[in-house]
Amino acid sequence: MSRLTSRTSSANGATGFTLIEVMAVMLIIALTASLIMTMVPGTGRGKLKAVTFEAAALLRRERLGAILSGHDREVFLDDRHRSLTGQGGSVVLIPSDVVLLILGAEDLWLGQRSIVRFHPNGASSGAVLRFSREEANYEIRVNWFTGGVAISYQ
Repeated sequence: MSRLTSRTSSANGATGFTLIEVMAVMLIIALTASLIMTMVPGTGRGKLKAVTFEAAALLRRERLGAILSGHDREVFLDDRHRSLTGQGGSVVLIPSDVVLLILGAEDLWLGQRSIVRFHPNGASSGAVLRFSREEANYEIRVNWFTGGVAISYQ
C-alpha cells in the first residue's frame, strides 16, 4: 500500500534557503565590508569634512577671542606638524593625505606663518582655506570685512 503525499509538502522541505540562512549570509557580507572599509588607510570624505569643521570652529573661536579680549588674535599654520594653531591654544591636525591650499594674506610672525588675523572689532585679514582629497573639496572663507567664517562644499 502506497502512501499518498502532496507534492507541495515534500518540495517545501527539500529545496531552497530559509529566510534565516539568507539573513545570516547578508550579515556576514555586511560585517566583512565594514571591516575592510575601516582598515583602508587614508582620509575619507567624512574625515575630510570633520577636519574642515574643526578648522572653522578654531577660526570662529579666535575671532570671538579677539572681540572679547580687545586684542588682535591670529591663526598660524605649522608646516612641520601639519597643523593649524590659534593663539588661544587650540590645534587642528591636518592628515597627511589632505591638501591644504591657503589663499589670502600670510605674514611671518614669531617664526610661524600667520594665515588669518582677527581684529577686536570682529573684522579680519580675510582668507580662503581649501581642504581637498581626491575629488572632494571643502572651502572655509573668512570675510575680511565682517570676520564671518563660512564653509562650502565643491
